[in-house]
Amino acid sequence: MVAHPDDAELLAYGTLRRYGELGATVTVLCLTHGINGVSVIDAARGARLTERERIDEAQAAWDGAGVEVTCLGLPDGALHPDRELISLVESDLIARECTTLITHSPHAANDHQDHLALGGATTNAAARVPTCHALLYGEPYASYSGFSPTVLVDITDFLDDKIKALSRHTSQLGRWYLREDCTSTRCRELPRRRVRQRPPCGAARRRCARRRGTARG
Repeated sequence: MVAHPDDAELLAYGTLRRYGELGATVTVLCLTHGINGVSVIDAARGARLTERERIDEAQAAWDGAGVEVTCLGLPDGALHPDRELISLVESDLIARECTTLITHSPHAANDHQDHLALGGATTNAAARVPTCHALLYGEPYASYSGFSPTVLVDITDFLDDKIKALSRHTSQLGRWYLREDCTSTRCRELPRRRVRQRPPCGAARRRCARRRGTARG
């Protein structure tokens, strides 16, 4: 569950592909349409986005991966972890009988305001979803966020696909965090991170009932 149309690919593309490979039903739920995802410089030059543009990019990113992509079409930049958002998230998780939830961290110091709001709302809502046994926070791309992952998933087999998926977001290609060199560098850092490495589902998932963690992939 993510805030913007490119967030799932950034946070957890490889992890979600591994879940699917192991037989899980995987859904990406994006809350906003991302229409405000234009830099200040580009906006000054007259750049504009339509409500479908970034949603279509997200669906193209997951094309052929066996992953359902749904967007609720809320305005981006204005999410708040209030009763309405928490109820919306809770209702969706219950309807889908979610077992493992990957979302934004509510504790990343300087992450996007929508990420922090959705992270807080999902953390609140998931506690009341009886089927949800694992809650993972994806590592943000925000610098100096103070985020430290505790679970790593080896996505070597899906790294090239992740790079291709990110390239589908053509309206955002000026963003440094979508570049191939950024993605490759983050993956090369993994062996140097002192964290636990776990398989994404199966017996390990069942053992971590109601466990929270932080993840990268």
